[in-house]
Amino acid sequence: MTDTTPPEGHKNDNPDAPTAQIHDEQSPEPTTVADPSATVDEPVREPLIEPPAPEHTAAYVPGEPIDYEPATPVTVNASEAPTEKVERLTAEPTPAELARDEAVAEQKDYTPAYVPTQAGATPEVARPTEQQPVQQPTQQFSQSPVYVTAPTPPKTLGNRAAGILIGLIATAVFAGVYALIAFFISAAGAATVADATTRFTDFLVLPVFYVPVIFFFLAFALLVAVLNRAGWWAYVLGGFLVAVVVYFSYIGGALLAVQAWNLTPAEAARFVSTQWLNPGAIAAAIVAREVPIWFGAWISRRGRSVTAKNIAAKADYERQLAEGPQLARPA
Repeated sequence: MTDTTPPEGHKNDNPDAPTAQIHDEQSPEPTTVADPSATVDEPVREPLIEPPAPEHTAAYVPGEPIDYEPATPVTVNASEAPTEKVERLTAEPTPAELARDEAVAEQKDYTPAYVPTQAGATPEVARPTEQQPVQQPTQQFSQSPVYVTAPTPPKTLGNRAAGILIGLIATAVFAGVYALIAFFISAAGAATVADATTRFTDFLVLPVFYVPVIFFFLAFALLVAVLNRAGWWAYVLGGFLVAVVVYFSYIGGALLAVQAWNLTPAEAARFVSTQWLNPGAIAAAIVAREVPIWFGAWISRRGRSVTAKNIAAKADYERQLAEGPQLARPA
């Protein structure tokens, strides 16, 4: 038979490789030479070689050497195998193969997976091939109430309470002056000092003494409540009203002293007519007229200071309103 070995020579001559005829896509077709001893009429039949039974191949384990020796040697009859020598050629990949490899490479994901490292080793951070924009969460602010401090209107201060307290002092002064005048009136008609003292002590327990004192306080307190922060002239004029009240209260006290409910109306009228010019009634009216003038000056002076404070507080309140509302934190 003719040797069909390529002219390049026996570059990959492996004596252990099977001698079966291998057709390469790029190798030329082998030339068949007719056997001169065969009959022309009979076609040349090539010997049939049964393929070896498939054997169980172990899975490839990375890191272990590849055993190229077959597990079971294949025995080929030398007489039946062709005497051709086949050479394994290393050919350049075709453009179709290159395009196929590129398509497969594009479909594969080459993103490195996270592999835990050993202790002490520097871990490699796998970065994504393409960073996706991260949407920052929008911070939501809840609406909180805003507190505004409104200025408090000032409270108008009065002079009534202090005036009534001053009226108590004025009543005590009225009682002392009235008692002193009554003592001199009693001593004028007495023969001795002891008789004058007895008459004076009897006078202090009679209604003609304590009834005018009580009515003086009531009349003066009413005058202070009406005038409040009025000026001194108002107390000067109001003193006449207090004197009239005290004068009639003295006549009423005299009726109580004589127990007028036991008298007939004619006797009571005759008794009242004798009291209009009584020195005690006139003395009580005069003292009741003067005391409001003295203590009225004190009350009116304090009333002026209270009025000034009210004006200042009102001016401050109006200033705060003009400045506008002021923000305040919640408690």
